[in-house]
Amino acid sequence: MKHHNKHYKTFAFALLLAILMGFTFSCKKALENKLTNDTYADTYWKSAGDVNGALLGAYGLFRKSMNQNSCFFIWGDAPVGLFNSDEGTNLNRVYLEGFFGVPYREEGAHNWTNWYRVVDLSNLVIEHLTKMPDDKFTNDQKNTFLGEAYFLRALSYFYMTRVWGDLPLQLTATTTAGQAKYIGRTDAAIILKQIIADAQKASSLLSWESLNTYERRRASKGAALALLAHATAWQNDYANTVLYTDSLINRADLFHLQPMGSIRQVFKNTTEPENIFVISSKNSENEASEWTDFSFSATIAFITVSNGYIANMPMNVPQYYPPQSKINELYGTDNTDTRKDEFFKASPFGDVNKPSLIKYADIAYQNPSTKSDPRSESNLIVFRLADMILLKAEALNALARDGEALVAVNTIRARAGAAPLASSGLILKKNILQERQRELIGEGHNYFDIVRNSSQIDKGGPNYFTQLTPWAMSVDRFKQKGYLWPIHNSILNANRLISQNPWWMGKY
Repeated sequence: MKHHNKHYKTFAFALLLAILMGFTFSCKKALENKLTNDTYADTYWKSAGDVNGALLGAYGLFRKSMNQNSCFFIWGDAPVGLFNSDEGTNLNRVYLEGFFGVPYREEGAHNWTNWYRVVDLSNLVIEHLTKMPDDKFTNDQKNTFLGEAYFLRALSYFYMTRVWGDLPLQLTATTTAGQAKYIGRTDAAIILKQIIADAQKASSLLSWESLNTYERRRASKGAALALLAHATAWQNDYANTVLYTDSLINRADLFHLQPMGSIRQVFKNTTEPENIFVISSKNSENEASEWTDFSFSATIAFITVSNGYIANMPMNVPQYYPPQSKINELYGTDNTDTRKDEFFKASPFGDVNKPSLIKYADIAYQNPSTKSDPRSESNLIVFRLADMILLKAEALNALARDGEALVAVNTIRARAGAAPLASSGLILKKNILQERQRELIGEGHNYFDIVRNSSQIDKGGPNYFTQLTPWAMSVDRFKQKGYLWPIHNSILNANRLISQNPWWMGKY
């Protein structure tokens, strides 16, 4: 999104500095019971521009949270077993063994600090915006800003609870040292209810028009409804999942699937009609991620794409690659599924059996003449229409409406040129999850898809998870919440009210 002027940038930066201490850290005496947030409240929060600047800061923090150590990919894709790595046992264990202690990625994959910075800044906007006079805003601007804050808070909590389960629930802004107190964890079911309440508020406050106004890069009614679709599916409240997905699918004037062979366009262009909510990475707006020699801190383009697509890069094989054997297993060997060629390419300099995932192969160069200093420009897709259609298929199957579920899943297969499915029951459930892997690989969904369907572990028998991943999620591990990720030790050390997730005690 655009940083409209220097004032917005300065304000957002000041707010970011103010919330660095976060409520999970101890308060320093030097604060003298007054945080920078409180000081800036006397100067800012006077105009629509101030609120917009704060929201831009929140979106920037959300981008950082998603990108840090490519955590959205490490969480959502690495454990599914579709990727491999030649860089040692530590990187292999996450998808071969389901061991989620990922070395060199701790700050992104195990630490929720940045996510709570989004929450705290959203809380600040909600708190101050509701006190500002309506005449400071034009048209429906105040409602839109408020809806964006509720949406960002809900979305941040949704990512966190899927990863760590129970969470500290912070719904008020931290503006003084007296307010910055230790908070224990709230049950994940209560967190999810709060997510749904916030997303419903966001949906009521936001409009469809935001899709065009902000090029699908900021919250809209569509983005809030997509979050509600996922949150209700996470609850296994599939009747409401169908209602929310239909509210998007039925808006053909706003959303439709890309034509066959052009799915990659959703990663290039934010405004493609399949997109619902994306995190853009425009180099011209200082959003793009740059290459760093310390590749474990790199964003997804630089760990899934090799030098066949990024000039002057040192690797012939991506750090994480989908083996050609896995691609053939997932998409078949007859090459009728167009996604097989659209999503994967082998480097001309590397092993043809270790291709790049080219969803994130949109690169800009700071020095175009020499193609040096590459920057990743591909969008991170949070929600798109194909995801909603397949989520609807999953919900219909769970509701024993397999005929309708087949119509939905076959819509996606037809777009890819693949033969229609004709299965039912648990076989169809597995087929739908595999279709989500074919369509959404690398977009941070696939492991959460498996966990979301964990209620079927008894119906499917002890081998249910084994059929979907290369490692077995044992019933014992599942009961100890071993599907969650470990919490960073710095958080545990800073707050005695926070304890490690049960399965990870003594293992991380």
